[in-house]
Amino acid sequence: MRTIWILFFAFLLSACSAAPQPKTDSAHEIEEKDVAYADSYYANQEVQQFVEYMVTTHKYDRDILVKAFSSIEKREQVITKSDNQPEVITPYYQYATRFLEPYRIQKGIEFAQRNRPWLLRAEEEYGVDWHVIVALLGVETAYGRVTGNRDVFTSLTTLSFDYPRRADYFRSELEAYLLLARREGWGLGTTNGSYSGALGMVQFMPSNYLKLALDYDGNGVIELWDSEIDAIGSVANYLRRHGWQRGKLPFVSASVANIEPIADWVNKGRKPEKSVAQWQQLGVTPSSLVNGQAGLIGLRTAEEEVSYWLAFENFFTVMDYNPSRRYAMSVLELAHRIKAGAED
Repeated sequence: MRTIWILFFAFLLSACSAAPQPKTDSAHEIEEKDVAYADSYYANQEVQQFVEYMVTTHKYDRDILVKAFSSIEKREQVITKSDNQPEVITPYYQYATRFLEPYRIQKGIEFAQRNRPWLLRAEEEYGVDWHVIVALLGVETAYGRVTGNRDVFTSLTTLSFDYPRRADYFRSELEAYLLLARREGWGLGTTNGSYSGALGMVQFMPSNYLKLALDYDGNGVIELWDSEIDAIGSVANYLRRHGWQRGKLPFVSASVANIEPIADWVNKGRKPEKSVAQWQQLGVTPSSLVNGQAGLIGLRTAEEEVSYWLAFENFFTVMDYNPSRRYAMSVLELAHRIKAGAED
């Protein structure tokens, strides 16, 4: 009996002291890895060609790109969001409500008060009215409060290779993002922004971030998520570079005698179409004495009401930031209310 117990304990000791066996992939685990690779973007031949382009044209590190594209998959909600932009499907009187709420106006006034010296400097240097700079930041991200929580690399890749309608545009922005990430030292997949890839409190697309973002506070770093000063300078720089005219009105309200003969001219194009004198000959009367080239804007300001404005170059410059008349009018109306509140 004693011999049996001795043999039993010897067995236990040998089992406990045996060297652990190296872990091997089960068939199931290997299958999961194969599926993960098959679903990843690097399995896409177009992506592989794009990687070769980045390596050849920009001397990008191939291993970084292969690893990055192998780790992400198509994000369906990005495509859905791109097809349902509120500026496309929502009438102005509903669209503008969220931007003209008292809270956003008050926060704009507070933003202006704490950044007054920098706003006045930007206005002097770039010719852009300080309250327009503030309002644009207010509409874009509520002054930096809502900058987006989607991985920009995944979003831009999805839109580049699975959104044919604008694939060329987003592929150029993906290229710019990769160059920007390398310049700024960002890890791919570590930068959050909007569903369309816009960055920071200014919501610059990567190409604009590369060309127009400024280190306005002079600390050696361009920081458009946390630096209100860099954001101020960058917005002013953007608007000036896109044609903002110092001291010019963006629009004036107008009355229209008969809309039917000129209906095709309402909300047409991205630039002023006719002189004010020509509009007057067509029955459009501006609310104040103005001249120059203008476009005719018509927006639904109530369920059964359309209001009209003569819009000048500065209005269309704001549209360069976002090609929506509803957007531009919201920015400029918010700017007016912030200025009025700050001067009280």
